Amino acid sequence: MLKIPIMTERERLLKVLKGETPDRVPWFADLGHWYRAESGGKWNLFNINNCTKEVTDLHREVKAGWYIEVGSLHEEYYEDGVSRQRELEGDYAVERIQTCLGEVIMKRRWNPVSYSWDITKLMVETVKDLEILLYAVERRKFIPRYENWQYIEQTGGDTGLGFPNLGYTGLGSLISYYMGVQNTVYAIYDHPDMMERYISTFNRKQLELVDIYCKSPAPHLIFTDNLSGDIQSPDIFIPYSAGQYKTIAERFHAAGKTVSAHLDGMLGGIIGIVAECGIDVADACTPKPTGDLTPREIREQAGTKMILMGGISPVKWLPETSERDFTAHVREWLDLRKINSRLVLSAGDQVPPGTDIKRIRLVYDLVEEFGRF
Repeated sequence: MLKIPIMTERERLLKVLKGETPDRVPWFADLGHWYRAESGGKWNLFNINNCTKEVTDLHREVKAGWYIEVGSLHEEYYEDGVSRQRELEGDYAVERIQTCLGEVIMKRRWNPVSYSWDITKLMVETVKDLEILLYAVERRKFIPRYENWQYIEQTGGDTGLGFPNLGYTGLGSLISYYMGVQNTVYAIYDHPDMMERYISTFNRKQLELVDIYCKSPAPHLIFTDNLSGDIQSPDIFIPYSAGQYKTIAERFHAAGKTVSAHLDGMLGGIIGIVAECGIDVADACTPKPTGDLTPREIREQAGTKMILMGGISPVKWLPETSERDFTAHVREWLDLRKINSRLVLSAGDQVPPGTDIKRIRLVYDLVEEFGRF
């Protein structure tokens, strides 16, 4: 009797990325934060890496694909005396950028409850700070490190597919990292010329990185603005970021590659614009009750071409949600397969600390039972 070979999650994902239909919906987890919290110790903010035997073994154990926070395929440095230093100082993670114009500093404090690093001081708090940061960005250079891909592949094996990360776009770097939401929005209106100069410079530098990755052996890349439609609303996203997203997609497509954008917030009004820019995958899609849209509403706004990756709202992982309700929640996402196969089940950003590993293991059984095409 002829046996039909069982597909791996990697094989399923590659089929979806190629526009083909696998045997069932791929299941990919983001277990890095959960794993670090379960380990119980303070983790190094500046050395986050899921490309380890321990993390990939965990994904194998729960029968989930592995893909996120696997490292990069480049190294950066600065010219003209600019330096960037990142180190842990007790309970603080401190980042310093030093230039001839002055120094800017970001501080984060360890939070033992959430197992995360809370920002206590933003790097950019004044126009002068932004000038210093811009001076540094203008002098940032990149060196290809394509050999890192071999290590990523060896570590992940058939567990999944590593997504090397290109970081933020210009506006995203300010909102999600250097400047914060309030300061960034105020500055767009109070100092439009300076903001335009910074964002355009940062975006130009990111495209230098895109060109490096176009020549890399990685078939799929990801970049992240932690995009949320209530923060980067269309009236801000369209003039400052849409063109960058479109150019990123076009360059990778011309090189025969696909690309994800990390959308882990409110998706209403923004996911459709990102899809129109040509981005292949909306990563970390977070439906209700944490997000603002149901799975079907996400598909309707994204259109039929974009791959939706995500679907499990963070609160649904936790013990407060019954197994019956969790199952119904997962099935609602899996039902999108009836529309088309442009679908991957994953965490709506991350599996949170406090999740029972039995619930993580349960997901495999659910996609096997309810995720078949």
